[in-house]
Amino acid sequence: MRSDRGPATVVVCCGVPAGASASEFTDWVEIAARSRLPVTWAVRPAEMAMVVDLLGLRAPPTDVALALGADHLQSRPTLRRELAAARAITGHVECAVVTGAGALEHRALLVEQGVHTIAVGGFDAAPRSSRRPAPAGWPCRSVVWGLWEVQTVPEPVRPALGRWLPWAVGPRMAPGTLTVVHLDALTSSSRSGLIRFERLATWITRQAGRVDAARLSDLPDLLRAAGQRDTGSVLRQAA
Repeated sequence: MRSDRGPATVVVCCGVPAGASASEFTDWVEIAARSRLPVTWAVRPAEMAMVVDLLGLRAPPTDVALALGADHLQSRPTLRRELAAARAITGHVECAVVTGAGALEHRALLVEQGVHTIAVGGFDAAPRSSRRPAPAGWPCRSVVWGLWEVQTVPEPVRPALGRWLPWAVGPRMAPGTLTVVHLDALTSSSRSGLIRFERLATWITRQAGRVDAARLSDLPDLLRAAGQRDTGSVLRQAA
């Protein structure tokens, strides 16, 4: 697959913490809407109805992924229960975002339950190599058919240089590469987290033509499109 001629692609996954209220979450949604940034909101089932309602989604929400902790990955019944609870609200679950470190032992169950993409903080020691090649610069693998795993990076800490470069990762996003950023909404009682998110959204918006923003649910289509001359067409259709 050739992807070296297209723009860089960035996916922003934003975790919604347990107990978050609609009033706390509204500012984050408004920033994403104002900047037209497609954000994948990683949500536990307990907060999912609130998030879906606030986002105004009436169709199966491709902007929402199931947030899973490392403990959810260790037990088939627990993982199945989390997926069922999320599906009861959204209709189906296409994507998941994992917080914490843990072995991804039940890949077949994820595929069986309709999950096609899972974002993880790091790849575990899989029993086999990737069955499908990913483009150079794309931290993805597919250990079982029907499931893509993608490695995330945390929200970067801004150095002193940050007053000139709102998002420190920006200069390292080479053309044709993929970066999946995982950050947590409402990580502080202050507005610092919200300000960082707004700067990130602004930076991505200003990189139009050099950086394309996508949802986590877009990843399989983007991987299929990699190497085609008009890779941006998938993003336009998904917007």
